[in-house]
Amino acid sequence: MFRKLDIFHIRNFLVILLVLTTVVSGLPLSYADREITMQKVVNVKEESLLKVISDLSQYPQIFPENVRSVKLLDNETKLVEMNAGVSGIFFNTQAIYTIGSDDKYVIKVISGDLKGTTMTTVVQKTWGFDGEKDKGTITYINLDLKTSGLLSWILDFVPDSSLSYALENGIDKFVERAKMF
Repeated sequence: MFRKLDIFHIRNFLVILLVLTTVVSGLPLSYADREITMQKVVNVKEESLLKVISDLSQYPQIFPENVRSVKLLDNETKLVEMNAGVSGIFFNTQAIYTIGSDDKYVIKVISGDLKGTTMTTVVQKTWGFDGEKDKGTITYINLDLKTSGLLSWILDFVPDSSLSYALENGIDKFVERAKMF
């Protein structure tokens, strides 16, 4: 009787293990791209905003709950390593950033579960909220989100509206920092 019970438990364990292996291996490792685009007018000078956005070393201070560290690995290629995350789940990733002469700022992730993700920010001078010329900025942001692995499965449950809100909240934090200059 004792031996039959052990065999029964072992057999059940093996069946459960087989089912879990089949289910997990059947999960897609990558989902289709998601593209989020937004535009926002802010009451801060273009130069100040671009200065803050392009200074990745300040990201841990601007986003303390989401960015633990940023380390410049290569000044020539603008390669950085970041430890970033959401809701206590952090990961290391590498990215390259560029600033174009057309006031276009691009961050491209080159490693990790976000490899291939590109965020492009374009800033343009506009009227300030007080009516003064060139005291405001129009920001255009395009997030081309590519994910793989477990992160793709997790982000599949996050609606585009939440990602748009996160982008808008990020711009607001940059604006608050830019007002210091």
